[in-house]
Amino acid sequence: MNSSPRLLIGLKIIGLALLYAGLAKLVLAYFSDRGNVTLIWFPAGLGLAAMLLDAKHNWAGILLGAFCAGLLVGDSWTISACIAAGNTLESWLGAWLLLGNPGFSIKLRHPRDFAWLAATGTVTACFSALIGPMSLLLGGYLTLGQLFPSMLHWWMADVFGIALVTPCILIWRKWPTGWFIVKRLPETAAFLALSFFSGQTVFLGWFPSVSGHYARGYWTFLFVVWAAARFGRHGVILLICMTAVQSLWGLERQIGLFANGDLQSGLLNIWLYLLVLASVGIPLALMLYDREQKAQALQESENRLSFALQTIDTGAWDMDLETEAVLRTPIHDRIFGYDFLLATWNYQAFLGHVVPEHRDSVDNDFRRAGRKRSNWNFECRIRRVDGEIRWIRGSGRHHSLYPRMTGIIQDVTAQKLADENRQLAMLFYQNCNEAMMITEVDATIISVNPAFSEITGYSAGDVIGKNASILGSGRHDSAFFQDMWQTIVSLGQWRGEIWNRRKNGELYVEQLSINTVFDANGLPLRRIGLFFDITQRKLNEEQLRKQAYFDPLTGIGNRRMFCDRLDQEIKKAHRSGLFLALLLVDIDKFKDVNERLGYTAGDHVLREAAQRILRSVRETDVVARMDGVEFALLLTDLEKIDHIERIAGTISQKLGEPFAFDEQPLDLQLHCRIGIAVCPDDAGEAGRLQQAAAQALKKCRASGYAFAGVRDAM
Repeated sequence: MNSSPRLLIGLKIIGLALLYAGLAKLVLAYFSDRGNVTLIWFPAGLGLAAMLLDAKHNWAGILLGAFCAGLLVGDSWTISACIAAGNTLESWLGAWLLLGNPGFSIKLRHPRDFAWLAATGTVTACFSALIGPMSLLLGGYLTLGQLFPSMLHWWMADVFGIALVTPCILIWRKWPTGWFIVKRLPETAAFLALSFFSGQTVFLGWFPSVSGHYARGYWTFLFVVWAAARFGRHGVILLICMTAVQSLWGLERQIGLFANGDLQSGLLNIWLYLLVLASVGIPLALMLYDREQKAQALQESENRLSFALQTIDTGAWDMDLETEAVLRTPIHDRIFGYDFLLATWNYQAFLGHVVPEHRDSVDNDFRRAGRKRSNWNFECRIRRVDGEIRWIRGSGRHHSLYPRMTGIIQDVTAQKLADENRQLAMLFYQNCNEAMMITEVDATIISVNPAFSEITGYSAGDVIGKNASILGSGRHDSAFFQDMWQTIVSLGQWRGEIWNRRKNGELYVEQLSINTVFDANGLPLRRIGLFFDITQRKLNEEQLRKQAYFDPLTGIGNRRMFCDRLDQEIKKAHRSGLFLALLLVDIDKFKDVNERLGYTAGDHVLREAAQRILRSVRETDVVARMDGVEFALLLTDLEKIDHIERIAGTISQKLGEPFAFDEQPLDLQLHCRIGIAVCPDDAGEAGRLQQAAAQALKKCRASGYAFAGVRDAM
């Protein structure tokens, strides 16, 4: 599985070795007068660049390439191995020093990166310059007198190679952007063509009648400035490499600027010339690049600031404190109602928009901030150019070096209105007569108003953090609350009456409304409960209901209640198929009781009679006082008629028993007549059933009961 990566690494090492050996052979063949020592050693730059890019594997390629280069020029394998070791050590040590330096970047985008590269190359070249000539001395290729000049030349050659080739490889491994776009293509073509022909003219003797001998060595500096200004690091390095190739080619052919017949002297001149050219071009290119990057960063910062100000709808301004003239953004003028940026603006124009009641305060704060050189913060109302009154808020800060103040301004009308609304809402919340309770979604109480405490008896500290069930009365079953919460979850609200318990244990009934507050994503956020005590109202309603449906003397139902129940029970009997009996009970000669015993005793007897009738029937049956001494009974859900006769007999018996008043027995025995009608046998409608019972009552001439149908009266 790892064979393919290993093969690629092997091919990479072999390729680097071949390139290193070929470049070394080229330099030693054409630019060395003794076969081993030269002032131009391009492989040193290749080796350092390769180690910076991949020191883990490339050292083997450098070692192999340097060894092969020695063999190619006729050195013994021992000397070749020693020189190869020195060259490899030089590249390895240089890469180790540079990569371990936090101030150095392999991208070479700052002058300090080139400074560190040159300084490191100057130091590490000493190792190769020591090992190489010493190996040649020991091998008999150099004499002792030639040793120190050879070391110097060796060191100069390596420094030259590192300073020229290493930056070229590191920079040009990434192709320049923007050179060949349509609008820059003519300039790129002109730069490449003119710089090439200039080099050919200066270093290879082209067009001697045009160039002559006047300042030919300085022409290249014009192009290096052009390259630095318009094509950056790539352009400068390309021009220096082109100049190096052309000057070396001219030296080899003994034509051009550096043709003086002496190879070592020519190489030294080229070395110095390219060193000066690089010292001018590279720092200039990097300074311009750094300036461009800072300008671009400043522009991006301004764009981000402008975007941020537009996003929050904030205007920016800058005031000259001596003239009080103000520079500002379009949003600034838009806040004051202008559709476009005015040509001029000053502090007095701003102050003219401030409403009179705020003007003096704002101006005094501004003057005070100017005297103390402190920040100026203001909030005031302004009248826009269209006459609309708005609230604004702003701040300014003094410049540390110049008499200027810079700041921002915002229209905060919406915030002020929101604050007012919140204050009104809080005022309403605190002073509302209705109790309010705010809870989490799970009914945990987080806030209550004073009315809540007045109604429930619980203070805020008693309930905050607890579940709203603390108010529960126990009168509602779980099904009630399940239905309530199902409605809240599905509809977001619920309204109804509910029994709760005060802190002192007293029960009360409240009218409760629960509403849900949702967040921006539509998820439940809070629930607000609004309620008020309706206990007294419910008592009043109960009292009215009793007055409307119950007889005030006996406490049993009256005619109105009886008629309502009669209709309901008839419908129920039709649905169930069971019998319904209507009994009309009339007490005979009760007028004599009132005359003999008095109305107070008579009322007491009548109440007792009603209770005896009520105790004679089931709880599901209906008993009502129709009028005077006439009572009506509804016997419901009857399966047999026989039960009716038994109940009628019981009523007659109970009413015939003795009565007492104030614990004194009364010489009194009541007799009653009972008329009975059965639904559906006698009638299936309320009015007819009452008529049938009345007809049956008339048939009773004495105490007893009678049916409306064909039955014997008792």
